[in-house]
Amino acid sequence: MADVRDLLVACGTWPSPEVVRLLAGQAGQVIALDGALVRCEDHNLQVDVLLGDMDSIKPEALADFLGRDGKVVERPEQDANDLSKGLAYLEALGADACTVLGATGGDPQQEWANLLSCAASSLEITCIAPSHVYRFLRPGVNYSIEFQKGAEFSLFALPEATGMQLKGASFPLKDDRLEMGSRGLHNVAVERVVHLSYSKGRLMLMKPLTAPEEGTSEA
Repeated sequence: MADVRDLLVACGTWPSPEVVRLLAGQAGQVIALDGALVRCEDHNLQVDVLLGDMDSIKPEALADFLGRDGKVVERPEQDANDLSKGLAYLEALGADACTVLGATGGDPQQEWANLLSCAASSLEITCIAPSHVYRFLRPGVNYSIEFQKGAEFSLFALPEATGMQLKGASFPLKDDRLEMGSRGLHNVAVERVVHLSYSKGRLMLMKPLTAPEEGTSEA
């Protein structure tokens, strides 16, 4: 990753330990969402903030974290899940991007809620799953994304993305519009760098995980 981002850690499925350690080492701060604290500690990840409604963490684990001067941000409201609360917390701090581990896998209802929460956020979000990366991109940014030639990726509008510009792919776009549906499915990188931007809406890029998420250069 080319920039320093905070890492939100949830209780879904994680990628390999090597990827987890690298992402945690590059993070500005590691924020464990509720019960993910224990899992972080089992993987020797230093947690800076524990955030959530605290309904999934054992009292002794919470007490131990507090005893080590850990920062706890309690969000008891029940109208949003812990990932939504974590994203809102970062937005309130003025962040514009973050990385998320554990948003997918496990309970499919929770996975869908997590992905929709990312779509509803204003942050640029990179969700790292064991085999894929879900990138929720921001409008008005010129992305230069590194690929291996021949790598497959998909673009999904949530619910629409306008002013689409896409170069370096089998199916380029110029001043185009994507709507929610399958039109952006199974594109292929024909260059080492794919250039992507859009002017309005929300867009998710889904691609295979080949390494901890490549950096982007923005101009």
